[in-house]
Amino acid sequence: MPAIVKKKNPAAVALGRKGGKKGGPARAAKLTPEQRSESARKAVQARWAKDRHETPKNALHLCLQRIKDATDETEIRRLTEELQKIVFDRQYQNAEN
Repeated sequence: MPAIVKKKNPAAVALGRKGGKKGGPARAAKLTPEQRSESARKAVQARWAKDRHETPKNALHLCLQRIKDATDETEIRRLTEELQKIVFDRQYQNAEN
């Protein structure tokens, strides 16, 4: 059975977008630099987990495996940079705990 697609009201969509454009900067202005940094860190971690379809725990292992299997020099460079980001993130998380 196909899913029923509900059509959105264009006026409501525009109004929501308008509020979103104002709301983000207004919220950021109220936060302390530490709170903004923490919020950004959480967003990055969520994107990484979502984009890679993997948990942060096995990201290091999978990245190392991809480096091992890579043959192209540019791919190895890109994966090495990704590995450095993963290691830095792990060190930062360990320092917080």
